[in-house]
Amino acid sequence: MGLASSQARLLSITARLTSNEYESQQISNAKMRLATQSQEASEAYIAALNDTEYSYISFDSTGTALRNPLTVSTMYEYADGKNQYILTNSAGKVLLSNKDIQNYENSPNLESFLDKYGIKREFKTVTLENAWNNVHTNLTQNALDWEYAVENYGYSQSSWAADKVNAQTEYLTALGEYKNIIKLQEDGEDVSNFEISVKQNKMETQLQDFTKLVSYKTAKESKIVDMALAAIKKGEMGASITVNKDGGTKSVVELYNGYQAYKSALAQYQDELDRLGISARGAYQYDDPTKAQWYTNLWYRLNGPSTDNSGAKNYATFNISDGIREAKDGQKILPDDTSLLNSSVWISNALSKGLVNIEQAAFSNDEMTLADQENPFSYNLYGITWSGKIYSSISDIVESDNDKKVAQAEAEYQRKTAEINAKDEKYQRKISLLDSEHNAIQTEYESVKNAMNKNIDRSFKAFQG
Repeated sequence: MGLASSQARLLSITARLTSNEYESQQISNAKMRLATQSQEASEAYIAALNDTEYSYISFDSTGTALRNPLTVSTMYEYADGKNQYILTNSAGKVLLSNKDIQNYENSPNLESFLDKYGIKREFKTVTLENAWNNVHTNLTQNALDWEYAVENYGYSQSSWAADKVNAQTEYLTALGEYKNIIKLQEDGEDVSNFEISVKQNKMETQLQDFTKLVSYKTAKESKIVDMALAAIKKGEMGASITVNKDGGTKSVVELYNGYQAYKSALAQYQDELDRLGISARGAYQYDDPTKAQWYTNLWYRLNGPSTDNSGAKNYATFNISDGIREAKDGQKILPDDTSLLNSSVWISNALSKGLVNIEQAAFSNDEMTLADQENPFSYNLYGITWSGKIYSSISDIVESDNDKKVAQAEAEYQRKTAEINAKDEKYQRKISLLDSEHNAIQTEYESVKNAMNKNIDRSFKAFQG
C-alpha cells in the first residue's frame, strides 16, 4: 500500500471513529433523559398515592348513607336528615352564593325570604289566610311608607325641643289650675262655677300632648297626623311627603289614610286571632317545617334575631383567591361563582390551608318573642346557635384516598415505564452495536497505522543505503 493511500485510509477511519463516538454520546444523553422521565413518572405516581379527597356524608329518606364529593353545593343544599353547615371567611362573614345573597337582600322579612325557597304557609282557617293576605299583600306598603315618612320627615330637632317645652308649660299650667280647684273644694269652698270636669279634661289633654312630644319620633308622627287632619278638615290633600328612598311622594292625606287602612286591616286580623284563641305565631304552619327551620337558621346567621331585615351585611361572596389552586402558567382556574360552588378542589384546599372556617347550626326551641306589641308580624328569634367546628372533627366530612386519581396515575406510570424501558433496550442494543463497530474500526486503524509506519521505515532505510 502506498504512503499516500495509507494516509487517506487512516483519515477515513478516523472520521468513522469520530462519528461513532459522537453517536454513542448522543445515545448516552438520551438514556440520561429517560432516567429523568422515569423519576418524574415515579414522583407523579407517589403524589397521587399521597393525595386525599374529601367526601360529604348525608342520608336519604330511608336512612341510607350517601357519600358525595365534598363541595360547597353538597354542604349548602337542603335535604332531610342533613346537618347544616356554613363556611365563613377570616372576617367571620358567611360565604354565600350570589343567588342566596340576592334572596336575602330582596327580602324585607323572614317570611319573604322563606317564600323564595318555595316554603309555603298553611293557615288555620281560610278567613285567617285572607286577613293575613289583606295586611301583607295590599296594605303593608302603606305601613312602610308611613314608617319612612316619619323617620325622614323634616321636623327639626330644635322645633321639637321648643314644642316640647311649650307642651310641658301648658300641661303644668292646666295642672296648676286643676289643683287649685281641688284645693278650694277640700277647704269647703263652693266650686260649682269652676267646671271641674272641663279643667280635668284640659289637664289630661295637655298631658297626652306632652307625652307624645317626649319621643322625637312620636312627635314627628303626631305632627304628620295634625297636618293630615287639618287638610281633611279643609277638604284638601295637603303637602307632599317623601315616602321612600327613591324619592317617591304621597300627599299627607293619602299617607294618613293608607296607614289608617293598614291599621284597620291589622285590627281585623288580630280580631280573627282572638276569635280562634291563638297568637300570630300560631296562625299558620309551614308545608315543610324542617326546610323552613333550615332557612330560618340561615336568616338568623345573616340578619340577627329579628324577623325584619336589619340590613346587616354579615356575608361575602366566594373569593377565587381563597384556597384555589393555580395552573402551571400562573393563571387562576375555576373563574366563576358556579365553578367554586361545585369544586371539590377549591373547598379541599380552602379547608386544609385554613383559609375558611366551618360553623354548624343547632336549634333548641321553636318559640319567638314579639318584638313590637303593635306589630304581630315582627318577632325576635331565639334558640338558634351557630358554633365553629374544626373540619377534621366533623363526622359528615370524610377524608380518604383518591382511588380514581391513584388508578389513573398508576396506569400512566405503567405506560410511561413500559415506554421508557422499550426505548432503553433499543438504546442499549444500539450502544452494543456501536461498541462492536468502534472496536473493529479501532483494530483497522491500528493495522493501517502499523503498515504506514513500516512503509516509512523501509523508505528511510532505502535512502540511507
